[in-house]
Amino acid sequence: MEKKGKRSRRKAVSAADRASIVAVLTKMDELIVKITKSYHLDLFSQAANELREGIQLIETTMLDSSDTLLRMNLQARFIESKVLFYSNLVSIEFSRNNFDDAIQIYKKIFERGNLKMKLPSPRFHCLQLQYHEALLRQGKGNIDTFISLSKSRITLPMKHDVDLENDLRRSADFLRTTKHFDAAAVLGEQLEELCGDKFSLATTYLEQYIIDDKSLQQYLVDDKEFLPEDFVEIMTEVMQKHQNEGTTAYVLVLAQATYLLHQLYDDTKEARRKAICFIEKYLDSFSIAETRCITCGQAGTPTEVQLVCSGCRVACYCSIDHQRMTWKKEVVRGMRFGHEVLCPVMKAYRKWRHANDNGGNKRVSRLRRRFERECLYFLSDGLGLKDICFE
Repeated sequence: MEKKGKRSRRKAVSAADRASIVAVLTKMDELIVKITKSYHLDLFSQAANELREGIQLIETTMLDSSDTLLRMNLQARFIESKVLFYSNLVSIEFSRNNFDDAIQIYKKIFERGNLKMKLPSPRFHCLQLQYHEALLRQGKGNIDTFISLSKSRITLPMKHDVDLENDLRRSADFLRTTKHFDAAAVLGEQLEELCGDKFSLATTYLEQYIIDDKSLQQYLVDDKEFLPEDFVEIMTEVMQKHQNEGTTAYVLVLAQATYLLHQLYDDTKEARRKAICFIEKYLDSFSIAETRCITCGQAGTPTEVQLVCSGCRVACYCSIDHQRMTWKKEVVRGMRFGHEVLCPVMKAYRKWRHANDNGGNKRVSRLRRRFERECLYFLSDGLGLKDICFE
């Protein structure tokens, strides 16, 4: 009888343990659903807060639980979920340009324990790249280490490696901003081999040979041998493939490339008009999209109202810091300039679009000419042709 009583008591404890486990895991599953929804809606700050809530739930539960059986049942699941939450938090803070936070979170989870073994190898290397890029942006990292990690990224097992293409593109973008064009070209060639994407390589050519500290004016006078042999071929192919895209900064690269080829080879009004149309496509995306920070992509909410640029009244920001971050040097594909240069174009576009949509016929043609002129100034500034744009 005593033996039976002991068994019944064990069953009662086990039932209580199971109830506690179910309650905690249910709450974690609910958080995962909320985090996924917030991320897909571009509510990055909300997703970051929900990830921190999940981490706090795990840590609190593990500390408060004194029952050995409960701790054993929860330990494996909690460690797996905690690493998952932390790794996603690193990526979100990195994408929000909160580099200090991303660095601290990475160190907390990976440098204080061997938790990297709990992550798939490609995912860990993705976080490694983000961590070292964040260090470099803060003036603390080593560019050779970053280049080595970027080049070795392609050699990893590709099974379930969904982040590979994004990692290579982002690394190439960053290497171009630091003027390590040879390393960026290597990644561009790997992207071309991997998925047929020549855009990264074409953009590297555009920056390396055009948007440099040297002015392009001397090359227009002398010769065009400074360009790669296949430059025109690659840029033409890229333009044909992506000419219908209008929602990404790719279009600004297409505009620059078209204007460059217009200056070097095809000195016709049609080529110049095509470059302006690319910019117009890009700006059209702002008029139909919801308000989003142009620095990090954070969507506006009733509680987090976006700040609007007082100059153009088109560009939005989630904070003053992000406005300052992209005013002088916005990291846009193919261009190393900030909203300071793009602002007059957006302002002219907004005025022309408003007059055109409201039937202001007397002003439409004048405002359209103003918009086109600002586009040419914008393009010539990026290509180093500002002084001879209208000669």
